Amino acid sequence: MAEPKTQCQIVFEHYDRGDERRREALLALGNGVLSWRASAPEASIQQHVDESQHYAGFYRAGWYDEAPREVNGDSVQMAALVNLPAPFGLSFALDDGDWFSLDRVDLQRYRQTLSLDTGVLERHFEFDLAGHRLRLLEGRLVSMATPNLAVLRWELQLPPGLEVRLRSVLDGGVRNAGVERNRAYEGRRLQHLAFDHDDNGTAALSARLHDHRQRLAMAMQLRSPERQLQWRSTIYEQRLIQDARCAVPDDGRLIIEKRVVVLIDEECPVADKDARSEALRQLPGDDYEHLKQASAEAWQTLWQDHALASDDPELQRTLHFHAFHLLQTVSPLSVGRDLGFPPRGWMEGYYGQVFWDELFAYPILATHWPELARSLLDYRYARLDKARERARRVGLRGAMFPWRSARTGEEETPPWQCNPMSGRWMADHTRLQRHIGSAVAYDAWQLYLATADEALLAGQVGELIIEVARFWASLAQFDASRQRYLICGVIGPDEYHNSYPDAAEPGLNNNTYTNLMAAWTLDRARQVLALLSEPDAVALRQRLKVEPDEPEHWQTVAEGLYLPFVDDRLLSQFEGFDKLEAPSQEWLHGDRPRLDWMLEARHDSCDRYQLTKQADVLMAYHLLPWQTLQQILERLGYPHDSASVRHTVAYHLARITHESSLSKVVCAGALAGIDSEASWSYYQQALATDLGSPGNSGTQEGIHLGAMCGSLDVLQRHYLGVRLELDGLYVFPSPPPQLRQIALTLVFRQARLHLQLADGSLSIRAAHENSGSVPLHYAQGSCQLGPGESLEIACPPPQDRSATD
Repeated sequence: MAEPKTQCQIVFEHYDRGDERRREALLALGNGVLSWRASAPEASIQQHVDESQHYAGFYRAGWYDEAPREVNGDSVQMAALVNLPAPFGLSFALDDGDWFSLDRVDLQRYRQTLSLDTGVLERHFEFDLAGHRLRLLEGRLVSMATPNLAVLRWELQLPPGLEVRLRSVLDGGVRNAGVERNRAYEGRRLQHLAFDHDDNGTAALSARLHDHRQRLAMAMQLRSPERQLQWRSTIYEQRLIQDARCAVPDDGRLIIEKRVVVLIDEECPVADKDARSEALRQLPGDDYEHLKQASAEAWQTLWQDHALASDDPELQRTLHFHAFHLLQTVSPLSVGRDLGFPPRGWMEGYYGQVFWDELFAYPILATHWPELARSLLDYRYARLDKARERARRVGLRGAMFPWRSARTGEEETPPWQCNPMSGRWMADHTRLQRHIGSAVAYDAWQLYLATADEALLAGQVGELIIEVARFWASLAQFDASRQRYLICGVIGPDEYHNSYPDAAEPGLNNNTYTNLMAAWTLDRARQVLALLSEPDAVALRQRLKVEPDEPEHWQTVAEGLYLPFVDDRLLSQFEGFDKLEAPSQEWLHGDRPRLDWMLEARHDSCDRYQLTKQADVLMAYHLLPWQTLQQILERLGYPHDSASVRHTVAYHLARITHESSLSKVVCAGALAGIDSEASWSYYQQALATDLGSPGNSGTQEGIHLGAMCGSLDVLQRHYLGVRLELDGLYVFPSPPPQLRQIALTLVFRQARLHLQLADGSLSIRAAHENSGSVPLHYAQGSCQLGPGESLEIACPPPQDRSATD
């Protein structure tokens, strides 16, 4: 299949005031260092912006504030991504008329276009104002070539002979206000603001956070090619307002650019004045087309490692869009900057904190951009000592990673969540999601499988896996009455169950997903030591002070963990889940508010019912290959045949509300080898999580990055059947009938492979420039695929078994 000749674009052909907040997040631009919501510049010149319609968020990746807040009577110190000063406010007026606003003109034509191949966002509209037809072409980019640079460009077509007034705003008085229900934790975060400015349109700002070692410097330059404008500046309520006037030129064309550079912390000289000067010095002098081309070329290099094409233009566009947001969040410019993977991108959703969502990105990153996967591993490894300390505090060994992480490696989960329906505070116990440790271990293992880097295995990968395994081995307690190891007091992926009904303490016993992944991690820890050369294994054991009998104990726990089966066939979500009350079917299928809010407002709780916010048990079927899962269950002594799988899947599908964006992509993966029709249905719903959401959806707070990456993962790992193993690349395609033709490029152990699905078969071609052969395993056998060689694999007929039988 040939590469598409037209650009992949996201296009809105009409203006919708009620959809602006969602589009701001959908069309946000980033480069792994800066992130800029697509808020209209003309809205930001107002003194009091209607934040329900526009929110001009601008962020520096990983720059968190930890200033304490009073919440529900407690002093809470929790990290939150800082909303930076808003530098892109820009508008114009004709003669002495009102400032331009889309809501106050007769709009004739509107088009907003995000070019995914180049990372450029444009708005192009025509409108009537004061009896004149005007046009505005807006372009903006966050440079993928220069880490600290963002650019806004307006090209206006105005009526000649009139005077035009211009206004620019650099707003330092911003606050974190992107999520209304989080207002108690948020508010103003920037302190000690100071400005420099001149009459040529150049300005700079400096600020500090609660921790005064955290410093910010921002420079902004107004440029108008082929004309010199004089800008008059005033500062009012921490807003730098710059005004200029000029006659409309004879050709009616006026160009205004705003270039912005952002520096933080060690990038800034110690003195604030010097920091502002340094930011000004870094403003580029190149013309806009040069800056645009440099960024586009950097994007093109990134796309070469993905190269996805489909005969379905809508599918290709959506998957390209998902990969685009992945690369805007973690990019080559992120490498070496100690940055994690926030589930809503670098925006204010979930305070910009880091959860487990890289789990859904790792299979893609490791096989397309392994250096980016390595940078995320560096983030976790840099916090390994803190995770060890956290385990020691509670009397455990190994490493206990926090459910929510930010800068320090401490737990960042807010202790309270506000219920907007009742106005009451709800305790948040989700810090007990200890399965985050297995996600870290899983990611580390995926990177090793993809790269076969022995130094990684002997270093970061090995240390992370072993320390998480030690944590599980010390957390699991032997129950003599069952002759099994139990993991108690935890929460699984389903956050609707935090405790048993009326229990005094939070936590649940023997969550199936948690215990299965604990067993998987314990197995991997022993495997790490077995794979290493004797000198490397000895060195790793000595560095971690692994006692001689520890690996044997890991095996004992891995083979003795308890799983909560019901009737020997059904894997329950956790011990006692089947004893909870049956939920109302209206709660599962009806039109209602968010369930935990609705029930709490009625003085009830989700903890009482057999329903889940998202796929929990099914997460194991999605994440682990069936062969691996079967091996774990066999070693544990639990038979689990195909009938049991179907029974378990059907039981849990009937109880999921899918109120997490991750749920449907997990179901798509879990069902891929069981019920292809149901899998494809869930997949289509997952693809629409953001692009197909309504204007008032949670996408306003930031895109759902885990679900986006999960869609790419399901395509590659489940539908095309690409699986990483120690002895090579396993390819067992199982595409749904609706997936007819698709092609992509991936990298496995430094070798580039081109995969193409068409006419019921999957072809794999090794690039000519590969330095060696790739070990491939498939249904009909195995081979070594040399440079330039191809292999054709027939796809089996779609599964005709139904998970709902």
